[in-house]
Amino acid sequence: MNFDLGLIFSTTGPYAALGQAARAGAALAIADLAREGVVRITAVERDPAGRPEAYEEMSEDLLSRGRVRHIVGAITSWSRKDLIPVLERHGALLWYPCPYEGFEINDHVVYMGAAPNHHMIPLVRHLAGTGVRRAYLLGSNYVWGWETLRLAREQLALLGIEILGERYVPLGSTDCALAMQEIADGGPDVVVNSLIGPSNAAFLAQLSALESGRPLVVSCNQSEADLDTLGAHGDGLVAAGSYFEPLGPPAFRKAAQAASPNGRVSSFLATTYASVRLLAEAIAEAGTDDPRQVFRAASARPHRTVLGEIRIDPTTRHASLTPHVARISGRRFEILHSAPGPVAADPYLTQLSGAPRTLPDPRPLRIVK
Repeated sequence: MNFDLGLIFSTTGPYAALGQAARAGAALAIADLAREGVVRITAVERDPAGRPEAYEEMSEDLLSRGRVRHIVGAITSWSRKDLIPVLERHGALLWYPCPYEGFEINDHVVYMGAAPNHHMIPLVRHLAGTGVRRAYLLGSNYVWGWETLRLAREQLALLGIEILGERYVPLGSTDCALAMQEIADGGPDVVVNSLIGPSNAAFLAQLSALESGRPLVVSCNQSEADLDTLGAHGDGLVAAGSYFEPLGPPAFRKAAQAASPNGRVSSFLATTYASVRLLAEAIAEAGTDDPRQVFRAASARPHRTVLGEIRIDPTTRHASLTPHVARISGRRFEILHSAPGPVAADPYLTQLSGAPRTLPDPRPLRIVK
């Protein structure tokens, strides 16, 4: 069976490293599926270069031709939200492979990336045991930054951690002077960092030079795609997510490292790989690329993927994922904590009550030595 697949990733522009990693995951999955004889996929690619207005235009161009009914792509929540009206007009389906801030369900999206209870909640729970008392919040000035830091502010306050300041940097900007001054003056124990792209690299480099000493930095969006850019400035950063390189099956890691632009296997690469494979297998099972029938097939059973076992909830349309907390050491991630198995996505945090230290959690984190 053959079908056309739209790929919309910003492989140039302010968050090019993430787009390049995700595109590499899609290309690897397409090659593997062809070799295994599952399906043959013709990729129809577009590069919006990180320009928000280009996502709607390019997705309209892809879908209006009538051959593409599924798109894998978009990195930022901004871009995902711009795609949704076009998907709705054409009855198409977006397979979104990136961590996001939650509080969304749409009939034209399959949310394959981590939801808040897969990243921010485990990260805050990790902080609860570190003794931090003062926090500073810093993010890129768009949806991901606003919403992840809003959630961090609420959860840290429940722990009794004082929020010293909160600042947003324009997407792609490397001017972190105001944030650096506020951090130097306030002396936080921890910085919650939701910056992406060049802003992230510039901030960590400047923070490493702080004369008063560097506070702990935690993040929900750092991945192997960032490691080369961060260099030694990334060491010590603690991140949460649904995949880190040490976790992948050895054969996949070897192939993915060869395919990756920087030789690293990030969550962006791995989740995109899993998304393309799951989509292709669902099309093969359904015998059609009709989005409704494909989603029905995809959500009918659990799937073994490079992320571990996942199930797509037919109501929330989110993937169950296994949360992990990791630390950068020697320009690699080392796993600190992992959940023992996949956790159902809770995009609206309906299961969240009380302070993070008392979260009702049927799958408590365990220490991985």
